[in-house]
Amino acid sequence: MMAWIRSATARIGTLAICSLSISAAAAFVGVDSSSCPLDAIAVEPGQSIQAAVDLSGEGAVLCLKKGIHRAQVVRPRAGQRFHGEGETVLNGSWRIGGFRREGGYWVANSQLQRVPKHGECLLSAPACDQPQAVFIDDRPLTRVPSRDALATNEVYIDYAGGRIYLADDPTNHKVEATIATLAFAGDARDVLIGNLTIEKYGSPAQKGAIHAREGMRWTIEKCVVRLNSGAGISVGTGSSVRNCDIHHNGQIGIEGDGKDILIEGNRIWSNNIYGFDPEWEAGGAKIAESSDVTFRGNHVHDNNGAGLWCDIECRNVVYEDNLVENNQHVGIFHEISFNAVIRRNVVRRNGSGRSWFWHADIVVAASQDVEVTGNIVTAGSGACGIVLIDQGRRSGGGATYKTRNNVVHANEMTFEGAPCAGGASDTKPKDENFAIITNGNNRFDANTYRVRSTSGPARFVWGHDVTDWEGFRRKGLEQGGRLVLYDK
Repeated sequence: MMAWIRSATARIGTLAICSLSISAAAAFVGVDSSSCPLDAIAVEPGQSIQAAVDLSGEGAVLCLKKGIHRAQVVRPRAGQRFHGEGETVLNGSWRIGGFRREGGYWVANSQLQRVPKHGECLLSAPACDQPQAVFIDDRPLTRVPSRDALATNEVYIDYAGGRIYLADDPTNHKVEATIATLAFAGDARDVLIGNLTIEKYGSPAQKGAIHAREGMRWTIEKCVVRLNSGAGISVGTGSSVRNCDIHHNGQIGIEGDGKDILIEGNRIWSNNIYGFDPEWEAGGAKIAESSDVTFRGNHVHDNNGAGLWCDIECRNVVYEDNLVENNQHVGIFHEISFNAVIRRNVVRRNGSGRSWFWHADIVVAASQDVEVTGNIVTAGSGACGIVLIDQGRRSGGGATYKTRNNVVHANEMTFEGAPCAGGASDTKPKDENFAIITNGNNRFDANTYRVRSTSGPARFVWGHDVTDWEGFRRKGLEQGGRLVLYDK
């Protein structure tokens, strides 16, 4: 997978001025062969990036030279810019050798120290919340809680005994273990990180290997962020993440909170490889307690969790022009939040792992003042297209979230199984939200539903009633909508 990465052989030396020319910018995802700005201070593999940061001061431009920079932890100064040469890798792990055969295991001495657990795991992955990871030839091994449970492609770390146990023969293979937690972190403002590969950091759940949450106006662009234990990237106020390739991180691709957040032009895929519970937080990207958030032009696919998700008091959120497909939970999810626009997205075959009306490509749950328009949705067999959901949920202060003033219009939905869409309520008769779906100024209109002529019974839901197409229209919905039958 990473054969192009060159081994880092440079020794510690003095800082030098990078004399390479700037290549023209191009629209792409991930690192390219761009060289560093002419005035950049060069840092070779083996040198301390932090020493260069401290010596150069605020506003400096640093060129991280091609090769592997191992176990570097960087706290930038205000206004600093970090550029990679195109084959520059910040690797948060260290090589491990000296394995010997003991019974049915391969064993090496280890100085890894136990770190606090954080997060909620699926039952099938009880050690997901332990951020230290081990890799064989760049393949992450599954952590197991005991030596007796060890099998192929797995690792057991015995902290008390200072040992690492493998079931697979590591002879003539590269074995690495994470020893650094975060690649970039701190409260500096106006930091740029570009054209770097960030991998194999032991980031805890809900913290990124690039951790911009405490800073302001960080820009992360044209980076590959992969194989980190928790989140790949954490964003904060003023953060921009553009044209990055973010994949195979342990918990989630992008997470964070703040104001004025832009997530644009990225490929976010195959995250949550360690089995965090998606109902807690896992998958592609999740922002919480934030305002003025834009998800634009991203390709978000095959994540073990939701695709794009804004949760808890999000306001002024735009999801536009994204391709969101094959995620295990909701494709686009706006939850216990407020005004948003979900428009012109292609959203298809998401939500394979949920029940009731949660099997949906687009879900607006316990939220108000949301417009869903111009989306092209393909719902897989057994899944729903676009759904509003109310469960009478309360905020921490005791207020009730209201699923109201939402309009779903001019979308095109194609169903590979029976059609399923509408507004679903899961409240009791005495709940103040019992009739909020039907009486809360929610509307479905001018949408097109393409349904196989041989599909099963329809599930058009409105409030507490599940009906067919004609019943849906009798409730005053889809007066300008169309149901179109097609053959397989």
